[in-house]
Amino acid sequence: MKKIITIIFCILGFTSCNSQEVSSGFTKENFENQVLNYHPKKNQNVSDKDYNYGIMILEETKSAVKNKTENFNLADYFNILNAFLSLKETKENIDVAFRKFVDTKGSCEYILSFENSIKTNPKYTIIRKDYDQQLLQCKSNPTAEKFDIVKYCQSNNLDFPLVEKMYTVNINDQKYRNLKLQSKQQLLDTENQSIIDTLYKKHKTYIGRSLVGKEFENVMWAVVQHSNVEMMEKYLPVIKQAVFDKEIEVGPLKMLIDRFYGLKYGYQVFGSQGDGFGFKLADEKTKKQVKMLYGIE
Repeated sequence: MKKIITIIFCILGFTSCNSQEVSSGFTKENFENQVLNYHPKKNQNVSDKDYNYGIMILEETKSAVKNKTENFNLADYFNILNAFLSLKETKENIDVAFRKFVDTKGSCEYILSFENSIKTNPKYTIIRKDYDQQLLQCKSNPTAEKFDIVKYCQSNNLDFPLVEKMYTVNINDQKYRNLKLQSKQQLLDTENQSIIDTLYKKHKTYIGRSLVGKEFENVMWAVVQHSNVEMMEKYLPVIKQAVFDKEIEVGPLKMLIDRFYGLKYGYQVFGSQGDGFGFKLADEKTKKQVKMLYGIE
């Protein structure tokens, strides 16, 4: 279940892929070093939005692993794969990124969780055959990836009732979203928002890494991300502080900023929201002002 919420945005709303020339090919053996030194130029068949998105994901990944090859985990490999898809990397390099992801323990949980959204997303056309084969393998052994919440709490010295509640919120946040059952999902979203409000009043802080560990550090953010403008505005300062306190990575904050400013003003700053939202990119002056407001470089 590693960082599933963190990478949800990676599979939504971006275009399919064609080949992009790069100076050298990626290899499984040296993949992490190559990623850390990867600074792709914009190809002419890549939109500004897709390019900015891909660069953002790469930079956030490098920051998350602290530029150390040994820190790469499943979520990082999945994010890199999606960055390659948005940047329209070569088929060979995309295949290497896909193989690094599926060969990492826990990949079946991602593949099974995102089955419906990936199935309808043209972005994945270039690896559709390989992905479908991997999906069949994961379905043939569905118990292999079962998450042990009791063991997780014990090993990380976490409060079981709180983690269990966030675990349920996490499930309900995605239960019908990828199935396009909007009315059912809205009911769960409203319930989740009430739970988060109650927990925030009780703990008076963001429910992040210290309270629920890395598995669930993004759950509160996801509920806010899927809420309304009023709730986003209320929790933006809270999530900003959580980033400074290292309770959550900066990537989710950027996404929330884009969603909030998009809904309220019609523009986004970092380009994390797909074409389906219709949010234009802000001008450079506005981008600089918003970044300064939230303390983002």
